[in-house]
Amino acid sequence: MIKDYVPTIGIEVHTQLKTDSKMFCGCSTSFGNRPNTHTCPVCLGMPGSLPRVNRKAVVLGLKAARALHCAIPPIAQFARKNYFYPDLPKGYQITMYRFPLGTEGHIDLMNEHDKLSKGRGIERVHLEEDTAKLFHEGAAGTYIDFNRAGLPLLEIVSKPEISSGSEAVRYLKELKRLLWFLDISDANMEEGNLRCELNISLSPEDSGVLGTRVEVKNLNSFRAVEHAIEFEIKRQTKILAGGQKIRMETRGWDENIDKTVHHRFKETVSEYRYFPEPDLPNLTLEGDIMNESAFDLNNIPARRVSELIDRFGVPPFGANLMMSGTGVSEENPYYMADFLIEAIDRHGAQGTQTANLITGTVFEFVNKTGRMLDETDLTPKMLAEITKMVSRDELSITNAKKALNLLLEHGGKVKDVVQREGFVQVTDEDELVTLVREVMEENEQIVETIRKGKETAIGALVGEAMKKSKGQADPRRVNELLTELILFKRNQT
Repeated sequence: MIKDYVPTIGIEVHTQLKTDSKMFCGCSTSFGNRPNTHTCPVCLGMPGSLPRVNRKAVVLGLKAARALHCAIPPIAQFARKNYFYPDLPKGYQITMYRFPLGTEGHIDLMNEHDKLSKGRGIERVHLEEDTAKLFHEGAAGTYIDFNRAGLPLLEIVSKPEISSGSEAVRYLKELKRLLWFLDISDANMEEGNLRCELNISLSPEDSGVLGTRVEVKNLNSFRAVEHAIEFEIKRQTKILAGGQKIRMETRGWDENIDKTVHHRFKETVSEYRYFPEPDLPNLTLEGDIMNESAFDLNNIPARRVSELIDRFGVPPFGANLMMSGTGVSEENPYYMADFLIEAIDRHGAQGTQTANLITGTVFEFVNKTGRMLDETDLTPKMLAEITKMVSRDELSITNAKKALNLLLEHGGKVKDVVQREGFVQVTDEDELVTLVREVMEENEQIVETIRKGKETAIGALVGEAMKKSKGQADPRRVNELLTELILFKRNQT
């Protein structure tokens, strides 16, 4: 909130759906090909060509609407949005207007207290086709690539309930995660298959009236979104504080100067002359198409994070990391979380310790080698065996990580690896007492320091004992014995 003025932000997200062909024709949707090689009379807007709806795009759009808890109407209707621009070959865009796929929804997310909550509202979800891509080459002119024209887009319009740049980024990150995990879209901002536009307005505090909105385009990163909002809030505040009025306009984000720049004054909805698309029938949203778009709502990423925290005792950071998409199977984005749940539920692993090994050692291995977890021989049962050995004091946590790394790299049986590498933890009392006395004799100066009152120096002796035992001594018991032998003698004197 800015002094005297309240920012209100709505976000329009356009994401390319994960289909092999375009929205209304059979041309390929693959990325990175030579310009104008994936085109046909339909996506080039040639006279006499007729569109045909991509069924998979409708299914994916409905899946997203349901994941966002939208109300699904009995029918959806395509419409023509009329405007002139070189990237629009037909002179109009096929989109949805009065009858979208879904309305009045919300996004699930984890709040600041790490609890599942109802996030910001979703106004509408609808399908449309993408435009072509323009390349401006200065004096050489402007070039058009029609490969992108007609790609299937899903537009998700938030309610104007967001109030800051950081809140906007949080909303977008959760939306991106949902689209990717549910296999609706690759949601890759770098490749342009997830783009967003901001509608930002300021109004006097406690006025209850929304201000004039300004649209901001050309946002290709979360950083750009946050900075654009911060800049617009300052810019509009300065205008209003000077007694001037905000004009409805479209602005672009220029990352080179970290500012928004004027593009054009904003059109009103009536100027687009929407009317029902005469070449396409209404979509009846019932029966088979609804069955195809059905899925388990518990697989929404935020709900899986909540389950990992509340049911399995996974720390919030670890739960979010396991649902980040890093190191997961190409075929199953939930693989990491499923792996942990199976280790706990079926094989008796301890939740927090198992999560720490996955988010620490396993993720470090994945990042270092580039291998996915499902490309290794490690199983949930093997990970559970390691955690059980740690809980029985048969294996130190340090050696548990070493054993886990070896199993990830080379496979094998847990007990064989632990015994071969000499990782079995020494718990025999006589052996530990002998080890501790040897360490004390070899480090008399540190012992004397401890006896004089610097008890934290015991940690250095524990480290020496672990080094001397090659990590096999029970560090907890070593600490206890050092405390007893050194401090007891000090108290006796």
